[in-house]
Amino acid sequence: MDDVFLDSSIFVSHCMVGDRALIKLLKFKLYTSPNVIEESFYKSLYLKTEDLYGKRSKYLLKDKYLKNRESYREIYRYFNEFVRKLVDSGHLKILPVNEEIFLSSLDISWRYGLLPNDALIAATCKYYGIKTIATFDDDFKRVDFLQVLDLDKI
Repeated sequence: MDDVFLDSSIFVSHCMVGDRALIKLLKFKLYTSPNVIEESFYKSLYLKTEDLYGKRSKYLLKDKYLKNRESYREIYRYFNEFVRKLVDSGHLKILPVNEEIFLSSLDISWRYGLLPNDALIAATCKYYGIKTIATFDDDFKRVDFLQVLDLDKI
């Protein structure tokens, strides 16, 4: 197993609480997709809003991010600098999502009971022949063509 796909939970956990799983995963060939980066950035902003304001909603996030962007600088820097450094150094490759992957994700969503973004992740893995996913999301355990990496054993 050399190829590992990174789910958004890995980025969010590293960005928000300093979880070390991502650092331990650097010994593998790491892959992700634009939708994972987008979801990770959004979830991190969302959680930061709750930390700052004691509640969260997409409307509150939109308002606070627009008016108090400086409060979110550490998250912006994480994605703009740290994730960019992973890509630029060759540690992480961002795989494009195409029409075939998207259409496959609809069937995968239905077959495995995955929400749309998780189904898109599974379809991306299947398309590129990646059999292992690093995630804290147990939903991927239902997908018979994916092996969820035991993060405690890396």
